Amino acid sequence: MNHSYIFMIYFMFMMAFMVFFLVFKHILSSLISLEFMALAMFSMFSLSPMLLKSEMYSSFLFISIVVCEAALGLSLIILWVRKKGNDLFITF
Repeated sequence: MNHSYIFMIYFMFMMAFMVFFLVFKHILSSLISLEFMALAMFSMFSLSPMLLKSEMYSSFLFISIVVCEAALGLSLIILWVRKKGNDLFITF
């Protein structure tokens, strides 16, 4: 297996990391970049058992936690928008 997959996953994670710290006008864009980082980490978790010939149960646990975190973040954004009227960081 060549290293282009690992480089692509690393590139995905770094781009999401940069977007999270550089583009922080809206809460929703921050949440999307966090989810993209979680997707890159899940890709790495699901790629490593194929390389090491081990189990994939830890990756399934990780993806279930990520889905719960995404649902919680989206519900908090909905509550914030209903209370304040927008999702800008300026209104904090």
